[in-house]
Amino acid sequence: MFHQNKDNSAEFNSTNSGEIIGHNDGILSEILLPLTTKQLTGFKLVAKQWRSLISDHHFLSRYTLRHPPSLSGLFLVPQHQNENDENLIEYIPLQKTHSLATAIHFLNFRSIKIIQSCNGLLLTCHGQKLYVFNPTTGKSQLIPNCPNQVLNKNLEIPFSPYSSTYYSLAFDPKKSIHYMIICIEKSEDKCRIATYSSNVKLWRLSKTREISAPRDVDFSKAIYCNGVIHWTRRTPRGVYFDIEKELMNQMPEIPRKEQYSCEYFGQSKGRLYSVFTMEGLHYYELFEMERDYSRWVFKCRIDLDELAFKFPKMGRGISCQNALFKYPCHVLSVVHSRNGKVPKVIMSIPGEIIAYNCKKKTSWKICDSRLRSKDRRLWYNVYCVYDNFDSLSPV
Repeated sequence: MFHQNKDNSAEFNSTNSGEIIGHNDGILSEILLPLTTKQLTGFKLVAKQWRSLISDHHFLSRYTLRHPPSLSGLFLVPQHQNENDENLIEYIPLQKTHSLATAIHFLNFRSIKIIQSCNGLLLTCHGQKLYVFNPTTGKSQLIPNCPNQVLNKNLEIPFSPYSSTYYSLAFDPKKSIHYMIICIEKSEDKCRIATYSSNVKLWRLSKTREISAPRDVDFSKAIYCNGVIHWTRRTPRGVYFDIEKELMNQMPEIPRKEQYSCEYFGQSKGRLYSVFTMEGLHYYELFEMERDYSRWVFKCRIDLDELAFKFPKMGRGISCQNALFKYPCHVLSVVHSRNGKVPKVIMSIPGEIIAYNCKKKTSWKICDSRLRSKDRRLWYNVYCVYDNFDSLSPV
């Protein structure tokens, strides 16, 4: 009788302890914090309390600082679309575990356009409205457009009414859960910059009222890396804006006398990369920017003749839209493995997505592409490419 009561008491205490832990947000938070993004997504279904806790802004903030977002795949948005097209977004997984149901559902609305991807968040627009969207959580936040009175502040003569306005996103979850939106109003070779912080939710004009910038810089495509926003051109030179110092500078040219063309410009693991080629060449050259922006460093050469031999679809009479290029091949991204040492170049060829290891000089197929055969005839720059990170960052 005594042992039976002891066992019942132990069972009662165990059950009671479980209930206490399950209903104590503080204890439960400590248990959930070490879990993966995919595990947390599953635990949302356990109970309303768990879903509420995992969706809580404070919990997401702690989780994001503890688990920086990791690159899980690429969004490929076809540049040539028909009105009857469905499933506009193609997704290329780069990790074995990923969750994307919410992202695909949201992004396949024809009226939504992706402007930029940045460490787990997407800057999108719907008509004239700006949104910051997290594809993992499905949460979005409306961002007010930069008011004209902010851009024209302290200026006797406003910019030309024919000036263009561009928006970019800056977000580094290793430093802060807050993000910034950069607005650039450009008129000829002059531009003004204003910034919006998700912390204070206000637009502020940059200390430097007017900044010079080359006319042919493409401010519609921004790359954020290490506290700096970068924009490039078709030529091997671009500009970058240091957000903290509020200074605009030009990037160095690559060490080539010929007029090379920039085929890819992006970042991976805090390192800036460009892929260059030129008319008549049958290879790509990968360069990495020095941390101090002193020069581009040559990393590797990708022989397209060898790739075409291994992947016959590259040479089966499919013509490129741009006659400069012999093979239908498009650089999608430069990524690193988890150890962050060896860059891989991700490319699309007709019907396939392939990867190239820059150290071992090996290549392999990642997956098949859903691109229709009739669209493969117009190959050059078939896709707009955006990184996707598994992230619970709040917006």
